[in-house]
Amino acid sequence: MPEAILAARKAAANAALALDQQDYQIKAQDTLIAALADSDQLDDAWVECLTLAALLQGNPSSQSAGMSYWAIGNVAFLMNQPEEGTKYHRLAAENLSPTNDLELWAKFNRASAEIRLAAGVVQPETLECIDRAELAVSIVGGSERDRIELALTRAHWLVLTGQFDAAAERLKFVISKDKLLATHTAAEAHLLLGRALKAKRDDPEAAVQNLETSEHLFSQAGAPSRAGSARELIEDIEPTRS
Repeated sequence: MPEAILAARKAAANAALALDQQDYQIKAQDTLIAALADSDQLDDAWVECLTLAALLQGNPSSQSAGMSYWAIGNVAFLMNQPEEGTKYHRLAAENLSPTNDLELWAKFNRASAEIRLAAGVVQPETLECIDRAELAVSIVGGSERDRIELALTRAHWLVLTGQFDAAAERLKFVISKDKLLATHTAAEAHLLLGRALKAKRDDPEAAVQNLETSEHLFSQAGAPSRAGSARELIEDIEPTRS
């Protein structure tokens, strides 16, 4: 990653010299932001996001602007700035057109919903993102994995809005298809099911079982902080078990 960041910085510096090549400048900034964000250098990534936002005032193509606003919003959410994240994702939605690329529109809306939910943002716009993603996937077809991951996103919203029975039913379906999912995605499904069952308080054994599975899968996927979240929920339940 240090080499990737260095190369991206050189590309951004070179592109900045080409004043009549705005598209190249935007692409270089997008790449630099991605490299910094993937390296957890979020403060530096945000500085570059502000540079990119200024470039976008020059009226680039809608598709290019939409992708860039999407990236800026992602960094804002990662920095625990949900209001900024929502603002930039709103701009992304205004620039990305379902008529130009319906599959990309579906991916954006699902990704936007997921990162909003991870930040605890459950305002109506989040549900609208889920609805749009589901509609787009129903039109373009999408793979079975796409549909399962969308079901997981919907279940996450149900958990956060206190609809635990509906969430548990959907999550059990997702988990039944876990062979199609990446390890960290399956871990997230078990974590959410554990949270739903914990909230329902009618089957603590099943809640703990799912949370232990989640902890194991997150550890296997190299996500120790998420594994720790599952462990905290287990420890919260265990004193109440007979």
